[in-house]
Amino acid sequence: MVRTRIAPSPTGEPHVGTAYAALFNFCLAKKERGKFILRIEDTDRSRLVISAEDKILKSLKWLKLTWDEGSDVGGSYGPYRQSERLEIYQKFADELLKQGKAYRCFHTFEELGLMREKQIKEKKPPMYDRSCRGLTLGQVEQRLKDKKSSVIRLKVPLDGETIFEDLLRGEISFKNENLDDQILLKSDGWPTYHLASVVDDHLMEITHVIRAEEWLSSTPKHVLLYKSFGWSLPIFVHLPLLRNPDKTKISKRKNPISLEWYQNEGYLPEALLNFLALQGWSHPEGKEVFPISEMVDKFSLDKIVTSGPIFNLEKLNWINGEYIRSLSDKDLASKLVEFSQLKKDEIVKLVPLAKTRIKRLTEFDPLFDFYLKEAVEIPQDKLIRNLDSSQVEKILNTYVEKLKDLSAWKKETLDKIAREIVLDFNLPTPDLFMIIRVAVTGKEVTPPLFETLEVLGKIKVLQRLKEAMDLLSPP
Repeated sequence: MVRTRIAPSPTGEPHVGTAYAALFNFCLAKKERGKFILRIEDTDRSRLVISAEDKILKSLKWLKLTWDEGSDVGGSYGPYRQSERLEIYQKFADELLKQGKAYRCFHTFEELGLMREKQIKEKKPPMYDRSCRGLTLGQVEQRLKDKKSSVIRLKVPLDGETIFEDLLRGEISFKNENLDDQILLKSDGWPTYHLASVVDDHLMEITHVIRAEEWLSSTPKHVLLYKSFGWSLPIFVHLPLLRNPDKTKISKRKNPISLEWYQNEGYLPEALLNFLALQGWSHPEGKEVFPISEMVDKFSLDKIVTSGPIFNLEKLNWINGEYIRSLSDKDLASKLVEFSQLKKDEIVKLVPLAKTRIKRLTEFDPLFDFYLKEAVEIPQDKLIRNLDSSQVEKILNTYVEKLKDLSAWKKETLDKIAREIVLDFNLPTPDLFMIIRVAVTGKEVTPPLFETLEVLGKIKVLQRLKEAMDLLSPP
């Protein structure tokens, strides 16, 4: 059975890169009727943020990337939080020690720092010099007896190459002489990412390790660990990194990276997933907008592209707009409730005017700020345009007189009366419409004019037209 996993570290805001990797793991598991696992890798205690795990889970649930096993739902391979698995890692580290495939290192943090400084000055790659690797059993026992602090390091072969297959990139090799003797277990008994990840992937029977390409350089260390334990390798799939427009790795300095930001800015989860899918996968029919259920149906790992995708917010905005327009008015109104100051019944009235004009749910209220306000600030120069102020006042007054006795306040009637005034004053139609628009909304760009007047209502429209007239009247 195919078993995939996403293994976020709770060290900060839920990252869009986590969702990106989770999506591909999710799709493969669902396509192959396998299992998708969520594991919390919380071994980096210095960077641990207590609230981060809850935020990660909520964000992935918002995206509907549901998992079959995990820290919150349990499963047969738990626990799924690494901080609850310390005895397991200790056991496997001890096993490597007994087999002579790992060793204790007693160098202090300060000593290691000096070692690296010296190597850098000598223009050598900074790495552990393996001086504890040759300690005899007696020397190790004496230092432990003296209560000297130690870590456990992997004995990396001193020559040769470590070779592995990446499903997307083919055969990859690393010279062992360039690999550090990686720390597996720290002096406080906590494992490093490398040991914990490999042990967990094996024990949880993960068949495919699908992760970002930034982990490629760590993979030879993991391969050596698998071989040291005598375990079969999983299938490695390293996804292309999400990149800023300048081709650098995506970062919060150049792009929003928190999933909470996308949720709070009014992106639909379906649209964000669709966008993330396009960052590393091409639909076989060349589609750009498709539901994730269709991605699952069409998914195959060989359709993943390895070229670095550009994380383009404009493209995401376009996709999000497409999803917004595909919603029924009722569904869109329901989604807008948490983003708007307006009541549900008011949102329902305005949704038809907004649907084709917003790309994010947060754009709804700014589009109708003139509706939210009791009065609007009217830019006099935009109101008068190329006409005389007294002429504009007459135009507005004529419109008011024709509107005030209307019994049916409908956009068709409002439009018809305005066009009559165009003829009465021999004005270009766009000029008259702009005068009315600015007088009523204070803006030059709004949803369709007469639909806007209809939803604003007779009382508010007449009041604002009169206020515009007062602005033009001499004191």
